[in-house]
Amino acid sequence: MRLRFIRGLLVCVIGMTCLSTTTKSYAQEVDSQTLVVRPMAVADPPLTHSLLPQLRDQIPGNAVVWYGQVYAEQQALLQNHDLWSKIGELVNLSPNELAEDHSQFKWLGSQPVDRGVFGSLQKAARSRHCDWQLLNTDEPYFEILLPEVQRARSYSRLIVLRVKYQIAEGRFDDAVESLQLGFALAKHVAQGDTLVCTLVAIGIEDMMADCLFDWVQQANAPNLAWALAELPDPLVDLRPGLDAELIGLESTYPLFAQARQIVQRQPDRDDPSQDESQSTFKRRNNRCFVEWSTDHWTDALRDFWDRSDLFGGNRNRSRPALGLLVMEAYPKAKASLIRAGYPAAQVEAFSVAQAIAVQSYNAHQRKIQNMVRWAYQPTSIALAGLRQESDADAPTPPALPVDEMLGSSIQTVVHRQANVQRKVAALRVIEALRDHAASHGGELPASIDEIEVLPVPNDPATGTPFTYSRDGSTIRIATEDEPSAKLSFRPIEIEIRTQGDL
Repeated sequence: MRLRFIRGLLVCVIGMTCLSTTTKSYAQEVDSQTLVVRPMAVADPPLTHSLLPQLRDQIPGNAVVWYGQVYAEQQALLQNHDLWSKIGELVNLSPNELAEDHSQFKWLGSQPVDRGVFGSLQKAARSRHCDWQLLNTDEPYFEILLPEVQRARSYSRLIVLRVKYQIAEGRFDDAVESLQLGFALAKHVAQGDTLVCTLVAIGIEDMMADCLFDWVQQANAPNLAWALAELPDPLVDLRPGLDAELIGLESTYPLFAQARQIVQRQPDRDDPSQDESQSTFKRRNNRCFVEWSTDHWTDALRDFWDRSDLFGGNRNRSRPALGLLVMEAYPKAKASLIRAGYPAAQVEAFSVAQAIAVQSYNAHQRKIQNMVRWAYQPTSIALAGLRQESDADAPTPPALPVDEMLGSSIQTVVHRQANVQRKVAALRVIEALRDHAASHGGELPASIDEIEVLPVPNDPATGTPFTYSRDGSTIRIATEDEPSAKLSFRPIEIEIRTQGDL
């Protein structure tokens, strides 16, 4: 699967989800999710269960080797299109529905975890490091092939079905062992140095979290409060994908790799004495730098234009269209560079293609760095910062079409991670309630403050507590407000039932 193709699909998804709004409150009326759970105290000792392989079970080596072995050894399984079409329908069913109506796939839950497809997945999950080696070649970043991404999605669906069959049969220890495969897979996929890998990893974690909502509704399901608290928060590390986005442009197109050299050698813009002629600028900044000729800049611009379909969508990429763009963009690019602090003499000495490339790279980096700086922060701070960026006055855009989706894709990653973090936090609240009910005769607490044994997490998206209300035997967990139109927390209504209620 090619990164260029996947990112093209992301443009469509982002375009449908990034709806503008003029309101400051994004709270929505959303149907509640109703859960019926049973009281259950936390395990003793508390770390009896773990949702990631523990150190004692880890093995040396690179997880990628074992993920590759799954593909190498399971061709008949992975290329059975009828089977995968059916599996795609089944993953959304509840454990009880699967067990009652689809027993033909029961083998997924009963196959030994150290054999076949799950044997290799277990070795991968237990491996001590994961290196996909995506940026270790000279292949242009936006043209990297990502077959591993599609395979990981397939592996996650097999794991989900395995977990659900095991939950339905009350084999909770086996289900925890299977969940470790899924959560480790999400963590490992995120180590791929692309934002596409990050999004897929978040999707895999989301599927595993949904399995845990099935878990808490099963009779006699162990309490996983401490196992959930032990998970890294966030589990999916955004940094590899975000770091790669910062260098993606220059890693793909020689035009911008050269433009970056110009930007890096820009004199101190805050020092008036640095307003030098272009010839002096070259003398002071020519170490390890080969100045391109006008023809070289022109050829590199044409090369970018011929391969710019990722950024341009349905844009006309003919040479006449490039000529029209250059005629319009050149004077704007020069004015933009001078406003940004580049010496006027230096800008005038630039060739047409050089001025357009340097301005585009400079403007692109300013925009993407302003987005990424917030994405590196804790989730509630990141969401507030990204909202601030979207509300700010639009900066001067690049002359070339290089950031028509990048800023939105970064926002999408942060929002999707926030939604998954909310699920995990809500599960921790549910487990705290189950533990409280177990020690209080099945009674629910009147307020969240009455829960003293277990830590109750805040809403990761806001940094404030979930709203908590009780109506008889039903608890409602919700959010008071949404920090973004792209977030929507489905309120959870929880009913505690004791054995006498069944």
